Amino acid sequence: MKKFTCKMVSAVLAAAMTASVLTVSLTAVSAETGKVKLVVKNDTYTKAMGAKWDGVLFEKEVEITESGDALSTVTKAIQDAGYALTVNDTQWGSYIAAVEGIAENDAAQYSGWMGVQNDWVVNNNLAFISLRDGDVFELTYSVSVGADIGADWNNPTTALKALSIEGAGINEDFKSSNTDYTITVGDENKNIFVKPTAANKNYQVRTYVNAYKPEEYGYRSTDEIEIKAGDTLYIGVGNAAWPGSYPEETVYQIHIMQNGAQLGDVDFNGKVDVVDATLIQKASIALIDFSDTQNALADYNQDNRVSVLDTTAIQRLLAK
Repeated sequence: MKKFTCKMVSAVLAAAMTASVLTVSLTAVSAETGKVKLVVKNDTYTKAMGAKWDGVLFEKEVEITESGDALSTVTKAIQDAGYALTVNDTQWGSYIAAVEGIAENDAAQYSGWMGVQNDWVVNNNLAFISLRDGDVFELTYSVSVGADIGADWNNPTTALKALSIEGAGINEDFKSSNTDYTITVGDENKNIFVKPTAANKNYQVRTYVNAYKPEEYGYRSTDEIEIKAGDTLYIGVGNAAWPGSYPEETVYQIHIMQNGAQLGDVDFNGKVDVVDATLIQKASIALIDFSDTQNALADYNQDNRVSVLDTTAIQRLLAK
């Protein structure tokens, strides 16, 4: 990770706040209608430290402005609520410098207001951050250039710090180093909410179902996902194509199983069939990649390797 000079740190903070023009194409604003949950808060610069206020100042569902960007939506909502607001213009664009008497550099040098979109601490001018219906957007004060709100410029990890599933339980205890998990469901579909938390919120987290497609936005933690046995959830952290990216992304997998796993059932649908045999054959010649759990289940003849012999053993079972 590159070390930032004081000048560069200031530029980054000035809206997450302000930012490099080079990243604008990754976060280009497109008009979006709908509402977002907006929270304006200060949990880092307390009254005891000299702040005029602390805690949550504003929490409300607000309309996305016609231009669809975070800066116009946030400033309009704050002003409509009657709170004092200062917006500064720079060569990088406009940024929020003060809210209701708490301004940049009040708590410390480079302290100031930062945006957090769906638990990602944005690294661009808020005018270039596009909002989507259902987003959660926080304008929050940081004393230490984001480190105190979970975004550490000196920490390159793209691991998850925590992962929970509302509506279904993960079978394994979560460990950030383990990227392979399972969920057991019955015959019926389940509706769940996937709630991942990045160890470093400089990096985005996105969830996908049955195919990892980082070119798409994916699911947010507030989006309900319908799952069934045989599905696989993919949770990516810090893909290089996303704003706030890091070249070495981490991808977690959660396999949805029906009534537990059985040997040979690599698609987790509760039965061993020709589909499993075909998948194992493809994995044995490196046409597809299996997770650790799938590799263990694919070793049907228990010779400690995945090969065409496992496919043959399953085919013989099905023939009988």
